[in-house]
Amino acid sequence: MHKNGDELPVWLIWKHEGWLVQLAIRSGARETRADGVLNDRLKLFVKAPPIEGRANQTIIAAIAEAVDTTRSGVQLVSGLKSKQKSVRIELPREAGMRLSQQLASIGH
Repeated sequence: MHKNGDELPVWLIWKHEGWLVQLAIRSGARETRADGVLNDRLKLFVKAPPIEGRANQTIIAAIAEAVDTTRSGVQLVSGLKSKQKSVRIELPREAGMRLSQQLASIGH
């Protein structure tokens, strides 16, 4: 069951004093950008290839820039070598609505 309330997307979850973002990754895209939802996950197209961690680094950098935090405030918590990843963002609970808008507009 989702604990965020009806106004937040299903892919954004408040958990353990931080935000968990469920991602569906498509690497090798023309540009890094968010584009809709796939299987209850934010669909994120990533320009970098999934070689030597480049796609993961690009994901962290794009999210950190979009939500105006440091890269150290964004951690990949699952899916290191998977197309389904979970990222934790260290931001306060009240940042939820703004955070969902910022993440959904990556690359736009």
